[in-house]
Amino acid sequence: MLFKRVTKEVKNLFQSKRSNTSVQRQEEILHLKRRLEEFDIQFSNLVYRPSGVETQTLLEISKTVGQNHDLLNQLSLERELAVQQILANRIGISLKILEEHHKFIVTMAHIFGGPYPCLREYIRSSISFGV
Repeated sequence: MLFKRVTKEVKNLFQSKRSNTSVQRQEEILHLKRRLEEFDIQFSNLVYRPSGVETQTLLEISKTVGQNHDLLNQLSLERELAVQQILANRIGISLKILEEHHKFIVTMAHIFGGPYPCLREYIRSSISFGV
C-alpha cells in the first residue's frame, strides 16, 4: 500500500514537472517570437537545413555573439547585423557567411544570450554540439 502511494506521488510529481517545463518552454517560444519580430524574423523564415559542418560553424558564431553582451547589445540596438564587419574581424569568419545566415545567427544568438534556458537545453540535446 505504501509503495503504491509513493509510486503515485512520484508519478504525479514527474507529470507536474513535465507540465511546468512545457509551460515554460511555450512562454520562452512566445517571448522569442516577439523578440525576433523586432528584427523582421518569423519562425517560418528559419526553416533551413544547413549542412552538419555549416550548422556547427553557425552555432559557434551564434554562441560567441550571444555570450558577448557587447555584441548582443549592439545587435539588439541596431536591429540588424550591422555589426557584421566587427564579427567578421573578431571571430575570423567571412562576411558572406554572416550575410547569408543573418536570421539564423540573430535567432540563435538571442537564444544563447537571452532568458531561454529550456530552448538552450533543447538545442543542446537535439544537436550533437558542445553548446
